[in-house]
Amino acid sequence: MHISQYANQMIYSYGYFGLFIILLLEGLGLPLPIQFAFMATAYLIHINIMSALPVIATATMGNLTGNILAYFLGHYGGEPIFKSINRFLRIDDEDINKIKKWFDKYGSITNMVSRWIGITRTPAIWAAGLFRINFFSYTLFSFIGDLLWTIFWVVLFDKLQSNLNWFLTLRLEYKVLGILLIFSAFYISWYWFLRVFRSKREKV
Repeated sequence: MHISQYANQMIYSYGYFGLFIILLLEGLGLPLPIQFAFMATAYLIHINIMSALPVIATATMGNLTGNILAYFLGHYGGEPIFKSINRFLRIDDEDINKIKKWFDKYGSITNMVSRWIGITRTPAIWAAGLFRINFFSYTLFSFIGDLLWTIFWVVLFDKLQSNLNWFLTLRLEYKVLGILLIFSAFYISWYWFLRVFRSKREKV
């Protein structure tokens, strides 16, 4: 069974508890296909088994709990714990050092921003504990980033689920055109974003 199927099964079988566990693991920096979990919750919201606000609250707190656990593991366990876990995380020393420069320049707001940048997300979580960033500010900005990130995915997949039936009634050529336009817009936006992000990283 693929990991995305496990994520879906967790949501369908255990509801909010399953969602909390999945987001906790993602909050630790583990590479999980979290979008599949939000797709499952969107379907359950659509058929009135789940509700949007509890989903947002559960996912946010699960992710924040994972962030805090990673912080304490890095803070108190130091490099020995980090190196033993890093075989799953696969964080390069170069990434940790670059995130350190971000922390020196921007402080704990780095964690909020990195929530939206997959490239720096996991290094920022662990670097905060390793470099002993202020715990209160780390928790605050992690919470804000997790909350906004969760709202984005819940609203996005809820809207997609709500318009799915309408989309299925379209003629085939319109479906293909719509999908191509969506993927093209996503690719162009992501390509532009990576260019801007990399240029800023080189200046740090």
